[in-house]
Amino acid sequence: MGPILVLGGGQLGLMMAEAAARYGIAVDRYDPEGDRLLPGTSDLGVPATTDTLARYARITVEREAFPDTGPGRELAESERCVARGALAVIPDRFTQKSMLDDLGIATAPWRPLDQQGDLGNALSDWGPVVVKARSGGYDGRGMWFADEDGADVPEAAIAGKAIIEKKIPFSRELSVVGARNPAGEMVFYPLVRNWHVNGILCLTLAPAAAVDAALQAEAETALGQIMTRLDYAGVMAVEFFQHGEHLLVNEIAPRVHNSGHWSQEGADISQFELHVRALADLPLATPQCGPFNAMVNLIGVDFRDDWLSRAGTVHWYGKSVRPGRKVGHVNLVAGSAEDLHAQLSDWLDVMPDGALAQLDDELNSRR
Repeated sequence: MGPILVLGGGQLGLMMAEAAARYGIAVDRYDPEGDRLLPGTSDLGVPATTDTLARYARITVEREAFPDTGPGRELAESERCVARGALAVIPDRFTQKSMLDDLGIATAPWRPLDQQGDLGNALSDWGPVVVKARSGGYDGRGMWFADEDGADVPEAAIAGKAIIEKKIPFSRELSVVGARNPAGEMVFYPLVRNWHVNGILCLTLAPAAAVDAALQAEAETALGQIMTRLDYAGVMAVEFFQHGEHLLVNEIAPRVHNSGHWSQEGADISQFELHVRALADLPLATPQCGPFNAMVNLIGVDFRDDWLSRAGTVHWYGKSVRPGRKVGHVNLVAGSAEDLHAQLSDWLDVMPDGALAQLDDELNSRR
């Protein structure tokens, strides 16, 4: 297999390159904004040329948004890009939700926000709603809650630039990560439980507690339908709301995903290795994982040497630190709920208040 190119210059591509190196496969990254190649795990970019960009047999992505013009856009739309079909649908919430409706996959009730009256009608019909920008929103950005007159929704979000969703009283947030190769073979990880603060993922428990075979099958069926419709190759993630005994799709990520980072230490095949296998036509295998794993995001904090003396494995991205920015994560692997609690206690200073208590509540059924 020839080298693989990742569109984007961030940490996800770095972790793909690290996983691919075990198989002697080169994974380079392309920084669209700087129009430069980042070989392997190097941050020393070299100029990108037509010849150098042509050497990659398969192209994948670590993000959904690219400049409207230029080589990055051209590469994302080329036949070599295994995410081409996904990038034509998923980044726009209108086309994403329309695809899910067409597939018969459940989501929160939704409608376009084309004019001010649409918001008033939705509030009248549904009560509290969530307004989401059609594109560009992530980690809590581009999202507004409205429960009365919608006065807090900015004018810029109206006139065809957003959708309206009914606010759902869900019990918890779950996600599933799976992979599909070009031949259509698919494998999946177990559902995991996620906790968000201000729209940013802060903690993942893997596997999620109280997941029966029917709920896991529901998640795998939804993700499998999506990957097949989009003729997608590689790892993809779907975030769900659990509503009663069923799942509602919240978001789709056509790439390796933050809620799958736990698999680096918690499974025999990480999501990054699985992504490379799918792209390189290497055999897929259903990943096996232990019963108690967790991932803690490091958000807006400076690196500390004493972290390396704590429980778990630290992954640091080398980014500049700013409030609300994911700059690293910690993976924890345990043999029991009590052991996982003890390990997470080492990280209370970087976790949101009450997060550990919420995880303990999740685990009560498995103690």
